[in-house]
Amino acid sequence: MIIVVASIKGAPGVTTTATAIASAWPQDRRVLLVEADPFGGDLAAWFGVAPTTGLWSLLAAGRRGIESDAVWQHATTLPTGLPVLYGLASADQAVANEAAWPAVAEALAALDADVIIDAGRLLPLFAGGIRALLSLAEVLVVLCPPTLAGIVHLKTSLPSLTAASSSGRLIVQPTAEKGFSPDEIASTLTINVAPPVPHDPKGAAVLSRNAIGWANSKTALAKWARTNAAELAAFLSGPAATQDPLSIPEIREQPPRPSVDDTGSLDHAEHLQNTVHSDAPTWAAR
Repeated sequence: MIIVVASIKGAPGVTTTATAIASAWPQDRRVLLVEADPFGGDLAAWFGVAPTTGLWSLLAAGRRGIESDAVWQHATTLPTGLPVLYGLASADQAVANEAAWPAVAEALAALDADVIIDAGRLLPLFAGGIRALLSLAEVLVVLCPPTLAGIVHLKTSLPSLTAASSSGRLIVQPTAEKGFSPDEIASTLTINVAPPVPHDPKGAAVLSRNAIGWANSKTALAKWARTNAAELAAFLSGPAATQDPLSIPEIREQPPRPSVDDTGSLDHAEHLQNTVHSDAPTWAAR
């Protein structure tokens, strides 16, 4: 199972979110965190290591074809026990390895494990290998700042996102508790929106230091990650997964809802009156 975490614009904490979810993933399920950010990975710098293997060595192997089990030869296990595939150094490397990405994406999808992909900020036309990953992903988590600009950018990008990941499910994740609410964003985008990622600089700082036991800590970010990882894993394992109202095909079938008007504001009264409530997994309904 592949879960892609990404953003449309800016740097709203994709690496922190993906790492937190992977770190808190249920212990009875094998997981691999992959740094596929086209602009380069951050985890090696976070943890102060000079890795000898990673995505670059896997992409080199992918040019000749690669078996799924061989992916683990290119991964590193952090002191916390989390397996990670360290990322590339720059967008130039990502684009230069474009031809190898389909084979690597197929190998990741065939793993007997759940794969959390840190896709960072998406390049135009999903370059840098992201298109191959999106085509095989079961879930796409898009981080959205709860601001007018963030909502507008995401709304404009939704058609291309649905086209690139037509077999997956889309979850919009606000990146702050202040600003437009999940209900307001959902009404504007015509999709369900999850509760926001908590603003927890202390918890994020501890996570970036690779602290052993972080996933079981009492920080707000760790608590959020445990809840969301467990619910997401359980949901994707159950028979209800194919009926989730977050599924991308259903987005196209929903009637129009109020949007951002020409003055650059949300019509709160109108969109709240017309909001259609639907059954959703617990992370989209809390």
